[in-house]
Amino acid sequence: MTADAFTPVHRPVTLLGISLEHVRAFAVWIMMASSFFVVIEPAPCDLLFMVALVLYAATGLSFPILVAPLFFYLLIYNMGGFISFLEVSNEGKAGMFVITSAYMAVSAVFFACFVAEDPVRRMKAFTNGYVVGALLAAVIGLMGYFNFHGWAATMSPLQRVQGTFKDPNVISTYLIFPGILLVQSFMLGGQRFPLLRAGALLVIMAALFLAFSRGAWISFSAATMLMIIFTFVLTPSAPLRSRIIFLSILGAGIVAVLLIALLSIESVRSLFLDRLTLEKSYDSGEHGRFGIQANSIQYLLMSPQGFGPTLFRKLFGQDPHNVFLNAFASYGWVGGVTYLMMTVTTVALGFRTMLIRTPWQHYSIVVFCPLLTTILQGVQIDTDHWRHFYWLMGLQWGLFAASMAYAAGMRGQRSRAAV
Repeated sequence: MTADAFTPVHRPVTLLGISLEHVRAFAVWIMMASSFFVVIEPAPCDLLFMVALVLYAATGLSFPILVAPLFFYLLIYNMGGFISFLEVSNEGKAGMFVITSAYMAVSAVFFACFVAEDPVRRMKAFTNGYVVGALLAAVIGLMGYFNFHGWAATMSPLQRVQGTFKDPNVISTYLIFPGILLVQSFMLGGQRFPLLRAGALLVIMAALFLAFSRGAWISFSAATMLMIIFTFVLTPSAPLRSRIIFLSILGAGIVAVLLIALLSIESVRSLFLDRLTLEKSYDSGEHGRFGIQANSIQYLLMSPQGFGPTLFRKLFGQDPHNVFLNAFASYGWVGGVTYLMMTVTTVALGFRTMLIRTPWQHYSIVVFCPLLTTILQGVQIDTDHWRHFYWLMGLQWGLFAASMAYAAGMRGQRSRAAV
């Protein structure tokens, strides 16, 4: 029996060649393709998510038992936030904070269940839509950055790529996963429209660079290197290893040429040199980011329920800029400890998933690497309301559930063959 014997087989009822699975997959695709526009809330992708959720839930979305820990982590985490919210319910933005957190949790659990049932087909729908959305976000962001039709005032107010996002730091991290996905597709080969994909990758990388987010630069670079290393080590094909080495060298050269071209623009070069500094003046000192973080810990140790959602800024004059600190501040001790446990567990099972030989192992690799760097990036920025973070976390748990089921099936097949 071949490996594909354990890939779910669907014999859907069709109408004019269109099945319910096609409709549901399109709902996810269009949701992801619309994710480039989040300057308003709820964003179009949020509304389309509700459509996808109803379509899948109404027709029997399965809930793998291995996804249960993620569900309970997020449930306890949000319960901590709700308890903390009760103490500050009169704060205007606190209620929306709690609602947003709950929505993010639902999206993570949905995508875990979504991908666990049929990883190959459903990851394709998700990733294809995400790449389209990322390309649109990058194109609009670059048009704003270069003041196309006077868009700079609204699309690049900080002289950084921002586009249809509220923050350059968010659009840049949103672009990381599709960028790495496109890099991997060149490594593996066999993809359609290679020139179109190459153009999309260059546009996405240019937008990511010109967003001038130090955290995103480091996260993208680290995730890309990890993806290349894991793909190289885990492939059993010697020709593919040679291809990876060759394309890595070629890709490094192309990136260098792209950077030289961008840095030849005076305004780009000056801002790049300014942002290249790892520690800015607003980071250091007693009233800088790090000083405020250190000072807040003594108060958190005396506040089991935390400060309350959104109250950190009111108390200290700025956001925590550390998602782990924010977990304790906004979700209390219960939420903070749960968030730590959830991220550690996610990293551990993500690494385990990568090692399992499955037809979707390349997806396991390309999801784990940017998810890991995004989790680590949480040390210097608040990621708890990033849609793309919860999407990746959900995909990671779904791939884990599917891979463990696949491995169990393969072991059973070998045991029967040995009898």
